[in-house]
Amino acid sequence: MTIAAAFEALEPAMADLALPEEITRQILAYVRTRPNFFGMASKAYAAEDGKFDILRRKPFTRLAMICALLPGLRQRFVDAGMPGQVWLDSIDDVRLRARLYFEKTGKLGLSKKDARWLRHLMGFKLFKIGSLQFQPFEMLYLDKEGIGEDFMRFTEAQKLRLPAGTPVLNTHIQHGADLDPEALQATFAQARDFFRRYFPSQDFKAFITYTWLLFPGLNKVLPAESKILRFAEMWDVVSVVDDKTQALERIFGRRRRRKADYPQESSLQRTVIERMDALGYALGVMRF
Repeated sequence: MTIAAAFEALEPAMADLALPEEITRQILAYVRTRPNFFGMASKAYAAEDGKFDILRRKPFTRLAMICALLPGLRQRFVDAGMPGQVWLDSIDDVRLRARLYFEKTGKLGLSKKDARWLRHLMGFKLFKIGSLQFQPFEMLYLDKEGIGEDFMRFTEAQKLRLPAGTPVLNTHIQHGADLDPEALQATFAQARDFFRRYFPSQDFKAFITYTWLLFPGLNKVLPAESKILRFAEMWDVVSVVDDKTQALERIFGRRRRRKADYPQESSLQRTVIERMDALGYALGVMRF
């Protein structure tokens, strides 16, 4: 594809992404003045050792590289015959992460962590269906056998029910995801239909999720009608660990040195600040 054709394909993909107009203009101008940019972007995730080229770039360049990859990703959705809404909802993760990065830093771009995460989307391995994101995955247990350390513990019975390597759908909950019970029921029904139709060769056995939202300690501090608790009720929690890293990041943005430094702007922040023992991490399984 010529540079002119690549740029022509970029414009509708950027329109689908629907970033603020000024940011879209900046990215298009940035790419237009760099003839080799599409070639550079195509190698963003080429490394096999995880040392991706995109991670060496500046935040704005990372965002521009992701945008330059969108036309190719868009074509994969089209070739697979997937619904246009799934395409739009899936790439919204880019816009969300760019917005959160700007709110945190006051700069346009993506963090290294976000750029690394987006390899799943750019690799056609992450799809947003309804309220949640789903990633075709092979069952992985975070223990000595699975990752080389006993981060979590699992019973042999659990491993027999869902052996390591079994096709599963790793479920991810975005910032601000709609956890309304009816929306979630519809989401899982749609996801079952979607993956059976578009990935017929993969016999998915379960949805799984590794998340702070399922940690049982939350029952001590959240009201019974909490959407978080009702979401947790949908899963069979098979292992928990007293690791607060994800919870603190999702609730407070990051870990602080002193309790007094944690923001207390939301009701959830004010609730858990006095009950940090209620926070942790868990694995949930839901049969497909």
